[in-house]
Amino acid sequence: MDLNRPAPHVSVDPLPLLCALPVAAAVFDAKGALRCVNPRLEQLLADGALPAWPVSLARAPAALPACSEGLAGEALEVLAGIRAVLGGEREQAGIELRGGAPGSPSCEISVTPLRVDGARGALVCVHDPTAPSSTSEPVPLESFLDTVIDHVPVSVFVKEVAEFRLIRMNRHYEEVLGVPRSEALGKNVFELFPHRLEEAERLDRMDRKVLEKGEIVDIPEAHVVVPGVGDRWLHMVKVPLKDENGVCRYLLAMVADITERKRAEEAMQKELEWIATQRELLAVIQELSTPVIPVHEGVLVVPLVGTLDSGRGAQLLETLLQGIERHRAETVLIDITGVPVLDADVAARLLQATRAAALLGATCVLVGASPDVARTLVAQGIDLGDLLTQRDLEAGIRYALARQGKAIVARRREPR
Repeated sequence: MDLNRPAPHVSVDPLPLLCALPVAAAVFDAKGALRCVNPRLEQLLADGALPAWPVSLARAPAALPACSEGLAGEALEVLAGIRAVLGGEREQAGIELRGGAPGSPSCEISVTPLRVDGARGALVCVHDPTAPSSTSEPVPLESFLDTVIDHVPVSVFVKEVAEFRLIRMNRHYEEVLGVPRSEALGKNVFELFPHRLEEAERLDRMDRKVLEKGEIVDIPEAHVVVPGVGDRWLHMVKVPLKDENGVCRYLLAMVADITERKRAEEAMQKELEWIATQRELLAVIQELSTPVIPVHEGVLVVPLVGTLDSGRGAQLLETLLQGIERHRAETVLIDITGVPVLDADVAARLLQATRAAALLGATCVLVGASPDVARTLVAQGIDLGDLLTQRDLEAGIRYALARQGKAIVARRREPR
């Protein structure tokens, strides 16, 4: 596990999250491009109620200006605050705008860092006291956070680091955990998995390692057993959340269920192994289907069985040439006793093999033709050219030995 590589990010449409905010808001990416504006901010800009705003929505794409020329003093202050947060110079910026009509209440703009496309972006919120409120009381921050994490398409949970107890989780993590949040919040892994001590200890070690490192930890595959569901594989990214003094207070975890992908990969691997096995088996069958048998010095026998199609024809040619070279053969007996049909295509492949063998100085002899094969050759007018033939394998061997000035003779028994 590589603890130093950057953590993967999940692409999430920020508009539904911004719309849940009780204030006007916008999101900027690391390059200063305006990625999203919620309807509250659009209305403020359309009404001219926002005294200073450094970005024109009329431009496409809308982005922070490269220079400050033409901007009013308060707009410059907003621009500087956004750039300071994007550049990491500040963790938060607050600007009070007193422009607008005389006597009108001021607006407050807050800028906080927000991860956008895996890089440091910025969330800009405009707090307008004149904006109508649909509720008599402000929306609690906890309620908003729950709304945000419930809309994230991965499992999310937060633990305090004193005893690593869950303090917040979304509905996706409820499904992975198999326990409703009403029962899970406030518990640590030992209380969540009282009958699975080994797994609880493993998860606890993961959390403590993140705390010790003080860095984001990416766990590509973690195997867990969910009650009532069974084996699951999870991709976890754990992030230590630090306060302004750099002290880690909370542990944020994002969990993606990769079980289906894992099973698909395993099925694909098994399929590839099966294909490789079939190929090896096919290679063995092809090798056995066209064997080269040395029966005497300089004499080879190539027995053929079954149909000689284009694939086996190529295999015959390759095996024949290799055998001639390896055994320095002078005569090759091609035994077609086991070939049921010898048509024009098969005859052409045999002739091709014999011509190639002749280039290596070997003579091919066709042996073992059945009466049916002989009638087919005559009926179809198939010309075997210069291909030599013998009645059967025995006759072929006698012919090959005669070419070497040798013969098979009966051994005279010595009188006792």
